[in-house]
Amino acid sequence: MSFVPFYPEQYPIQHRLFRPRNMIQMLVSERRLIQYPVLMLIYSETLARCLFQFDSKLGKEGNFSSPFYPNNYRENTECIYNFIGHDFETLKLTFYFFELEPPYFKGCLTDYVDISTITASNVKELVGRYCGNKIDTPLLSMHPKAEIIFRSNHIVHHKGFYGAYEFKDEKSIPPPSSSLDVEGCGGTEEGVGGVITSPGYPHSFPKDVECVWLIRVESHKHIYVRILELQLYGSIANCGDAELSIYDGYSSFTFNPEIMKKYCGDLKYYKNVEERTQMSKRNRLLIRFKTKVTSEQKGNTNKVIGFKLVWTAVGFKFPGKCEQHVCRTSHYCLNTESTICDVMPHYCIDKSLVCDGLPNCSEDDDSDEEKCHLPLVAGCGGVILLCMIGACTVFYIYRGKKQRQEREALAMQLRQLEHSPVSIARAPAYYAASDCSIHGHLAELSDDSFESNYKAYPPYPTVV
Repeated sequence: MSFVPFYPEQYPIQHRLFRPRNMIQMLVSERRLIQYPVLMLIYSETLARCLFQFDSKLGKEGNFSSPFYPNNYRENTECIYNFIGHDFETLKLTFYFFELEPPYFKGCLTDYVDISTITASNVKELVGRYCGNKIDTPLLSMHPKAEIIFRSNHIVHHKGFYGAYEFKDEKSIPPPSSSLDVEGCGGTEEGVGGVITSPGYPHSFPKDVECVWLIRVESHKHIYVRILELQLYGSIANCGDAELSIYDGYSSFTFNPEIMKKYCGDLKYYKNVEERTQMSKRNRLLIRFKTKVTSEQKGNTNKVIGFKLVWTAVGFKFPGKCEQHVCRTSHYCLNTESTICDVMPHYCIDKSLVCDGLPNCSEDDDSDEEKCHLPLVAGCGGVILLCMIGACTVFYIYRGKKQRQEREALAMQLRQLEHSPVSIARAPAYYAASDCSIHGHLAELSDDSFESNYKAYPPYPTVV
């Protein structure tokens, strides 16, 4: 094995790529790994091996290329390019030049490039194998890591490839495009919870549309989705005509799509709770609605057409750890790989979702809505009590005013009587002289007065 030194100043493109802060690691042998600020290409008559690593902590963007670019690459070469991002980062690979040996009728068998993504759980997924002069570019991976493996044989050699990489935060990545000029079709949903409905809901949905909604919450939370209403075209057999799909927010529609659940027809076909609800693995979800036909209400206008779902940002907290609202009977199993689930924290949702009229907890848990009518009843009782107090107050004020008016009217009448001529001409009242004897009042009566007072009355009739 011999070593051919390769100096950056000889190739300006490589100089931009291999700057000291993006230190290149070169595999000298099967067991020894060394680092050089000056790029060293390893050459062997049997196999040339090289390893390039690009860490987002050292640089968010940069260039990469095949060995010796823009000259032809060597025969029997194997180079590995590792792109190392970190949590909640995405990777974009753009090829500006790509020229390898053309494919055979069975595919890329000689000189080729294998591109794979590596998920946050370190699962390697092959995106594709490329050769000739055709490659999908740019390639956007929602996963933080990727690997490119370049291999060449000993027959035909070309210039190779040259491209750029860029690490971005996932929050800057928009959802895939939706159909244009369709109201209520697609978009980005953020916050603590919300509702998504199909275009035209609940009366109809349009034909030949594709709507994609991105639901994104805080990085430490998950997304709970619950299908409330679903009435698409036909039955499950008509999925090609209208379908609603839920994807993991870090997957791609084009390669290795991770479909969590697909819905067609009517909600009545999905009887289990697990089928009508979904929980995201991380903080992103994609909702996709595709149609080839249209559907409208006919006859019965009470029939719902389309779909309606509610989504909720959920944290998993143990009792006493949630500072918001704890869903009383909503649990999540953290040790799903075990046959016995013994780690089951509660759903922790935002307080603003309590009594919002939507079921934000699990299907059998209505703790976020069950006490919402008590304040209403108390409020109504309070209003009634206030009305009664007000009515009584008004009644007492009215009665007091009326009584005062009556007393004033009576006093006025008495004063008028006292000053009237009849009252003045009236004889003075007779007052008998005071006598302390028991029969003194009789002594004062003369015969005349007795006659005038008592004899004037007719005698009582005599009974024979």
